[in-house]
Amino acid sequence: MALLTISIRSDVIHQIERHCLRELPREGCGLLAGHGREITRFFPIPNRDACLHSFSFEPRAYLETLKEMRRLGLDLLGIVHSHPCSDPRPSAKDIQEWHYPELTSWILSLKNHEPRLSAYCIQNGEVFPVMYLVSGPASDSS
Repeated sequence: MALLTISIRSDVIHQIERHCLRELPREGCGLLAGHGREITRFFPIPNRDACLHSFSFEPRAYLETLKEMRRLGLDLLGIVHSHPCSDPRPSAKDIQEWHYPELTSWILSLKNHEPRLSAYCIQNGEVFPVMYLVSGPASDSS
């Protein structure tokens, strides 16, 4: 496993946290996009699961988000979801249902109201932690 360090903007982390806190007690979820190994955007997607301990993207919102990312020239780099009451580690179900070896899997734990974000690469049922750097928000050049 030779995945290098990936970076994520601090404002993206804050957006993920806000979205997932709003979704409590259910899991929040969404897509992470950017260029190369830099995540610059978070796209929240409604969780259509009624179960409090799982997520699945609402299909129409998922497809519309992929179209928007393409329109903006962004690459899909990762999938994020929250664990409202557990640690930021992939569950057995997360691992079993992961079908995206080219993407990073991000989990935001909201356990004890202390957000903790972790990233992983999941390939063939094996889980590898991914180191990430937090960068500042991009300057607005408009």
